Parts: sequence; structure tokens; C-alpha cells
Amino acid sequence: METLDLMLLVVVTVVLAGTNAAKFGEAQLVFDWEILELDWPSEADKLEAIRNGSYVPERNLLAGIKVYKNNVYLTIPRWTWTSGHPITLAKVVSVQGQSKLCPYPNWTAQKQGDCHALQYVQSMEVDPNTGLMYVLDSGRVGGSLNLCPAKIVVFDLNTDTQVHSYQMPEDVVTRTHNAMNDIVLDYVAGKVRYAYISDVSEGRIHVYDFQTHSAHNLEHPSMKAEGNNGTVIHINNKDYVFGGAVDGIAISPDFKYVYYCPLGGYSLYEVPTSVLRNPNNSGTAGPRLVGRKVSQSDGLAHGSNHLFYGALGLNAVYFWDAEKDMADQNVGIENVKLATQVELVRNDTTMVWPDTFAFDDQGYLWFVANSLNTFRNPGGNPLNRVWKVFVNETGYLYEADKRTLGTVVG
Repeated sequence: METLDLMLLVVVTVVLAGTNAAKFGEAQLVFDWEILELDWPSEADKLEAIRNGSYVPERNLLAGIKVYKNNVYLTIPRWTWTSGHPITLAKVVSVQGQSKLCPYPNWTAQKQGDCHALQYVQSMEVDPNTGLMYVLDSGRVGGSLNLCPAKIVVFDLNTDTQVHSYQMPEDVVTRTHNAMNDIVLDYVAGKVRYAYISDVSEGRIHVYDFQTHSAHNLEHPSMKAEGNNGTVIHINNKDYVFGGAVDGIAISPDFKYVYYCPLGGYSLYEVPTSVLRNPNNSGTAGPRLVGRKVSQSDGLAHGSNHLFYGALGLNAVYFWDAEKDMADQNVGIENVKLATQVELVRNDTTMVWPDTFAFDDQGYLWFVANSLNTFRNPGGNPLNRVWKVFVNETGYLYEADKRTLGTVVG
């Protein structure tokens, strides 16, 4: 083949490949359940669970999401009632062509009242470098059954086995009041060293050190719900009051800063991980106001480039273009102010309450839209949608082991 013909063939191949490639901001509805479909051992088991009240279908709502090797993991918090939720952590499986939720890793691990099992899972994080999933279990059901101590449970997704369980000290995470919400992982010297956990009820960030098996808190006024109507979220022409404290949490891909926001408020804050890692900090130093978001947020997530967040009042997902703001303001990340907020996706019907986020290894950002604002009201029905949007970046943890080799703890 002539050289020119070969060059033309290459150009045509590239153009055709580009035609089939996803475009930035292109969204796909992956799952859409009004009532969650569980993968029961048998139909008889399902009917018996409905009869005895251990399964009340309309009480089950999705919240947390993570993706690993084309598998999707979801949480069903036992947050509103004290019964009716047979599982709280699940994996999506296909059963006769229908997408169902299979209890993860098994049914035994979901037993309410058994402190060796999972009681209330709101969120989790997956380290793609190891296949380990770090699961938050508050130990509390329905906000009134204080069944078990709070803990972090670690599963190996490659073998579907539990490999660790870390009980949180009572003087750090209270057994009767905690609502551990979201978790991010901090790498040091090529491996996970710390977990940072937002607590929407206690209004603080819990820190767990996997090396010393110790825990402590960072507490600051910025972690509480805001005044000036910050707790009133206007969604589709109705006002909803959510007085939650620190909820969304994210960490930069260089592991230098943690970002957080209260559910009941517009503000985004930044705190150095050097402050969080040190248990001897006074608890008042470090946090910095980055700026005001376009709306209140539930979840935050940092990719390899951008910070993404839900805009609850706009039924949308936004991201912060920090690089542009640093260039415009001629400052570094430690001093930049939140200015350039870009709408990624929005839909006033199908993206109501963008809750929790996840990244896969194909450049997609995943999120759950669950209409939590209406579900919590009397007569509200669950709406469980899972979306993925092409953003052309991966999560902050991808190849973190390579980026942090030789890091010294501050």
C-alpha cells in the first residue's frame, strides 16, 4: 500500500473511532427502579418477608454508589424506619434479563441486630488499585435503634470476602447519635493510611488511621448547618427544610486538601490533610472558605481534574473549574476562590436530588438521583435512578499508589 493511502486510512479510522466515542457531558440512564428489585433466594422468601414486615418495598431507597470492574455497588440505608429493609449493601446483578440488587457479599452480612453484620450503610469507597471496598456502618437503624457500635468494614471485591473490620471508638463516633455519611481515603507512601468521614448528625469529620488503628475528630463551626435560610432547599417550586451538617466530602488527587460542605448550606470549605492527619490539632485551625456553590449539595466527588457536586435546588450536577480560577486570580489551589461553576447535566424530572457519586475506569462519572426530598414526606414514593455521564477523567484514587510513593506524613 502506498504511503499516502496508508495515511488516509489512518485518518479515516481515527475519524470513525471519534464518531463512536462518548462526548463530554453525554448522560446515560443506566437503571431506573420505582420499587427496588431484590435478588431473593426464592419467591417464597420474598413473600414471607413482605408478610412479616421485614421487607416493605416502598421504604427502600438508593443512596451510595461505587463502580469497580464493570460491577455496580449500591447502598440502601435503613434511615427512615426501624424495619422493612432486608439489605443495606448490594451489587447489581442480571437475573433473566432484569437488573436486581443482590445482597453484598451475602444475606448473612445484612442481618439487622447482629453486630458482626451490616446495620446501616450510607456510603463506601473503593480503592481501584487493590479492589478493597471500605464500607461505613453507623450501627444505627431508623435514627432510634442504636444496635451496634459504628465501624468500617473492608471487603475484597476480587474474592467477595470480608477482610477487615474496624470498630470506631465511642469517644470519637457516638453509638447513639452518629450518622456517618461519606468517606474518602488518603494515601501515604503508596497505600491507604487514613479515612476521612463526614458525619451529618454530629457535625464533624471523623479521622481513622489504619496504621495505628486510632481515631480522632476535627470539629469546626463550618461543619454545621448554615443560617440565613441555608437549610431551605427550593426544588421544583417547593421548599424543603434539610438541617443537616457536614455531608459531602472529597479529597484532591494529590491528597493535600479535603473539601466539604454542609447539607444545610451553600458554602464549600477546604482543609489541609496535614491538619486532619494530626490528632493534636485544636480543632479550630485549618478550614478555609472556598466559596458559595450555586445550590446546596449532598454529595461531592473529586476526579483526576475537577471537583463535582450535586446542585440540589437545580436538579443538576456541576463542576468547579479550579484551573481557570487559579489562572484568573493568579493564585495557587491553597488560596483560590470558587468562581467558575459549570453545569454538567440537568433534568427537572429525572435528576431530582443527585445524591452520591462514583467514577469508573472508562471516564464516566456515575450518580444516584433518588428524589429524597419527596421520599421523606408522608406518602412519598421512592424513585431510584442511576446515571452515568462522560467526563473524560477518572477518580482521585486511580494510580494513587504511584503518585504517593515516598510521601512523608505531615
